[in-house]
Amino acid sequence: MRAFDTLASLSNTTAHNPSSPPTVPSHSHKVSKNRWKPMCLYYTQGKCTKMDDAIHLEKFNHDCSRDLEVNIAELKHIRSQNLDFFLVLDLEGRVEILEFPVLMINAKTMDVMDFFHRFVRPSEMSEQRINEYIEGKYGKFGVDRVWHDTAIPFTEVLQQFEVWLAQHHLWEKELGGRLNQAAFVTCGNWDLKTKVLQQCKVSKMKLPPYFMEWINLKDVYLNFYKRRATGMMTMMKELRIPLVGSHHLGIDDTKNIARVLQHMLADGALLQITARRNSDSPENVEFLFKNRIR
Repeated sequence: MRAFDTLASLSNTTAHNPSSPPTVPSHSHKVSKNRWKPMCLYYTQGKCTKMDDAIHLEKFNHDCSRDLEVNIAELKHIRSQNLDFFLVLDLEGRVEILEFPVLMINAKTMDVMDFFHRFVRPSEMSEQRINEYIEGKYGKFGVDRVWHDTAIPFTEVLQQFEVWLAQHHLWEKELGGRLNQAAFVTCGNWDLKTKVLQQCKVSKMKLPPYFMEWINLKDVYLNFYKRRATGMMTMMKELRIPLVGSHHLGIDDTKNIARVLQHMLADGALLQITARRNSDSPENVEFLFKNRIR
């Protein structure tokens, strides 16, 4: 379980900096009381065996919502949304998907309701290539061991994800397989427009219907604040939200995108679907905002 030790050095340079000027008071207030700790990535996948180990609990965070708690005073400008839940998603992996993290955010309270996180094992790569791929991607974070210990094929990830969705009453296969009063929120179109479709083809499976539409936060940001933001880091800098964790570790990026989402909701943004696939030809996507990031 070398990863438990190597994870301790995770994000030394990108952890929350209490001296940074925050815009969302609750985030900085919470972190000032509790020092930042990296997430236990065995725990996020339901495989932590050290929950009774005091040293392990001191090193690692086991509460995915700790960096995302919201002060009720921030809700004075929040608007009524058309959806009940936002599913913040940020995939990792350029050749094949390596990480599939989702945070479930309550659209009314901005609270984190739950999370789903799995590392994904490529299906069309040799073991040597996988090892090189993972070392290059996760070795620098010190989480390559936890990836090897926990990664499962994409088909299994989606099976488990569908169970998770059903448990939260967000999806029923019998009702056509679309999301129920929920929508994915991504930072850009790549995750759902391009990568999921590619991975489904590689994994020889049909694209699930819950991937037919999504909210690109960059487009909402452009139309709400009337300024362009090319990515998560730009949005966080402009909104003065300090980075938590490691950029390009999917579970951390998902949390940071959720922090941007919470900030926008607190400012009064209305989140609407920005992209929708053609049901007869899923490769074709209609973009619903006239002003959007291209």
